[in-house]
Amino acid sequence: MTDFTVSGFLDMLYEDGRAQFVSPSRTGKEQWEAYKAGRLAEIRRFLRIDLLESRYEEALDFTLLESRKEGPVTIEKYRVGRIKKLPLCVYTLRPDAGNGKAVLYLNGHDPKGAGGAFAGDVTENAGPDRKKTSRQMLAMEMACMGYLVFVPELFGFGDAKRSDAPEGTDACASCSMLAPRLLNCGLSLVGMRVFEAMKTLDFAEEVFAVHTFGAYGISGGGQVCSYTGILDERIETVMLAGYPNLYKYSILAMDHCICNYVPGQLAEGESHEVTALAAPKKLLTINGKKDPIFPLQGSLEAFAYLDGIYEKLGVPEQYTHVLFDGGHENSVPDVCKWLRENY
Repeated sequence: MTDFTVSGFLDMLYEDGRAQFVSPSRTGKEQWEAYKAGRLAEIRRFLRIDLLESRYEEALDFTLLESRKEGPVTIEKYRVGRIKKLPLCVYTLRPDAGNGKAVLYLNGHDPKGAGGAFAGDVTENAGPDRKKTSRQMLAMEMACMGYLVFVPELFGFGDAKRSDAPEGTDACASCSMLAPRLLNCGLSLVGMRVFEAMKTLDFAEEVFAVHTFGAYGISGGGQVCSYTGILDERIETVMLAGYPNLYKYSILAMDHCICNYVPGQLAEGESHEVTALAAPKKLLTINGKKDPIFPLQGSLEAFAYLDGIYEKLGVPEQYTHVLFDGGHENSVPDVCKWLRENY
């Protein structure tokens, strides 16, 4: 029987793209910085960061909208103007006893968004002994450890949806409403979110006089963190959770949210090859062994590859990978322990 399905062609496209890509693993230590600079320039163009900066960046302004105390942390909500017609909602978690360091915290497809995440008493049931908890609790733990934490509401999440989005529209449905409009204009959701993350750092620098950052991202926030962490030199420590993997085991092996797919993305490298461009920055990759959408096999291959890159560059101590006994979620103690010891 003649097979008219398109699967064979799709498989061939993947293999063809991989054959043409020059992997970081083929680059010697002496050529690393030059290779990396070239890759980063291509990724900026691919995400349209240069276009966004030249056309849509505007002078920074900000307004404090809300402030409340939660135990040893003050939670503030800001309206940040840095992108034309696109005010950013940024939450700051300010500890009473700061350690002088800051973390950019990037949510994924949290149904509540960043705003919902910090509604109510977010200190309830918090604590480093809690093995797995909601995404907002980790940001609060970081603040309780002394870190100044910045949590932007990313494009399409929480309140940052289209004005005509029905009440209760979840994050993936919101992405589906937004992606076609952006793609038709040559833009993408991940490019917009990376741009917003960078502009959040502009705000943090101007208002809080912070010039270096750690960056943490979970799930879709891990995708944004992976790109932002390699592109923005202000980020010196990168933490990726519920995301480190290969496309072929994750977004190309099953249906994922449309925001994971960008025209030409594979030409810029497989997922773990993009992450490798963080080197020699300190890097943590952490996944649950039972994560159904970023599966174990892909995580193991990504971790082994990144081990090899950091070893080749002579800085193996700068990279850590963790597999915890869980699913697509945070492991608060593992992240907090690594953060305490490394940043």
